[in-house]
Amino acid sequence: MRLLWFASNASHFEALQKLIKQAGLADAQSYHHQSQDLLVAPSCDCIEFKVDFVDESLLQNVAQDARTDFLLVRDEYPKLALFDMDSTLIQQEVINQLAGAFGLGQQVSVITERAMRGELDFVASFTERLSLLRGLAQSELDVVAQHLSLMPGADVLAANFTGAGVRQGIVSGGFSYFAEQIGEQLGMDFVLSNTLECQNGKVTGKVIPPVIDGSIKLKTLVAEASALRITLSETMAVGDGANDIPMLLAAGIGVAYHAKPKVRADTNHCLNYQDLSALAYLVKF
Repeated sequence: MRLLWFASNASHFEALQKLIKQAGLADAQSYHHQSQDLLVAPSCDCIEFKVDFVDESLLQNVAQDARTDFLLVRDEYPKLALFDMDSTLIQQEVINQLAGAFGLGQQVSVITERAMRGELDFVASFTERLSLLRGLAQSELDVVAQHLSLMPGADVLAANFTGAGVRQGIVSGGFSYFAEQIGEQLGMDFVLSNTLECQNGKVTGKVIPPVIDGSIKLKTLVAEASALRITLSETMAVGDGANDIPMLLAAGIGVAYHAKPKVRADTNHCLNYQDLSALAYLVKF
């Protein structure tokens, strides 16, 4: 197995020395990967250990105290990576931004938060939120798109994965109008998202079926891996909401990125402090 420890300041390196002593890693084969080693420099260094066994609870405690992250993964390198978009590749939840433009921001944001925490059925809550947008001027889509911002490190991660030959895709429960622009900006190989229905210059409050939910995200992961003739152990998925859990659990490396508590609890890998660029160290270079 590979243990990746991410360090972006002195305290992270100090915590690592503590971990090496407590976890008995002094004799483990290790590599210090520095940011300049990659095609585009991440915001942190990575110290990689080859391990047969390590106490994960100890890793979690030391990392949490130091406010950094680690990943304990199998030896396979990802050849396929799927990403959620809202609050993962971008800093916003687009449906909340659209609602804000329609004067319903607070009302919709509350429903979105509950859905992402897994307290509401995703499709039902999505349909409810979307119906509230009926009558929104189609021109507002451009205004919202202009104010979307990438999550820190998203461009660095995508560039390094592209350089390593990893196939990348966005699978989003948001809207294709925005996902396709983000996908083009990041050089994604494909984008799957909901098509927002508009008529006579206004949003109808519906999408063209089917709604992209957790089950379709999982099916996409499986189908893409099959098309590449790779195993799921050679895949990675990244997301933050409850609708991402199925693909995060199925992927060889499923990363809950700055995620909701339920997602962190139900998945095997978390990135709570570092930005997305840290994941670039997962590729072979």
